[in-house]
Amino acid sequence: MTSYQTLEYSKTGAVALIRLNRPESLNSFNREMRTELLGVLQDANADTGIRAVVLGANGRGFSSGADLAEGFLPGQTVEEQIIDEYGPILSLLGAMDKTVIAASPGIMAGVGAAIAMRCDLVVMADSASLIMAFSNVGLVPDGGASWLLLRHLGYQRCYELMAEGGRLDANVCLAAGIVNKVVPADQVMATAQTWAEALALRAPVALREMKKILRQVATTSYDEAVAIEAKSQKVCVDTADAKEAMQAFFEKRPPVFRGE
Repeated sequence: MTSYQTLEYSKTGAVALIRLNRPESLNSFNREMRTELLGVLQDANADTGIRAVVLGANGRGFSSGADLAEGFLPGQTVEEQIIDEYGPILSLLGAMDKTVIAASPGIMAGVGAAIAMRCDLVVMADSASLIMAFSNVGLVPDGGASWLLLRHLGYQRCYELMAEGGRLDANVCLAAGIVNKVVPADQVMATAQTWAEALALRAPVALREMKKILRQVATTSYDEAVAIEAKSQKVCVDTADAKEAMQAFFEKRPPVFRGE
């Protein structure tokens, strides 16, 4: 298995476990971490033995955001860095065939928060916070954080959070639907892994199509959503997994899904 400098990667059954591993900087994203995370996500997505991915972190936080001490490549603008280095990670998280669960043991700030929210599901420590401190240093949110938060908070609450450089504690995030589960910090990774293992038993094609539907209908009309669902339903009906589920129903046993 490939050796990584800024993260840890392992597999347990059908679940891939990724841990951001720069705890001394609260897992801030430098160029090497961006490159390695994109690569490991691509590997997990291409691995037919993997059905779910947990993206967690070592140390006290998920990620404090960008590593401000690193700076840019010669001649590179901040816009180019966001689009070229963060963009592929954020796009892939939305397009992956597998369910991706973010596991946040502590703060998730800036683009680190955007990466966590871009995952399909989020488990957050009860002591953790989501932080949007950009305005404190004269900047605006990036990584799609504004798009993601607006859909949960509405305009006024979202603008308040961003303008004041504020934070949301775990229970507020839970109530707003930003995260799915809030647990003690020492149970975050185990909770996410157990959840991933349970989802890995479900029909992979159906879960993949559900992700596709939800990503697409967010910006479509109702009639377009009906058509998108119908197209995905045809994909699912034609699978061996759908036939297995029907047979298992009549035989009164749990189905065994093979992703076929």
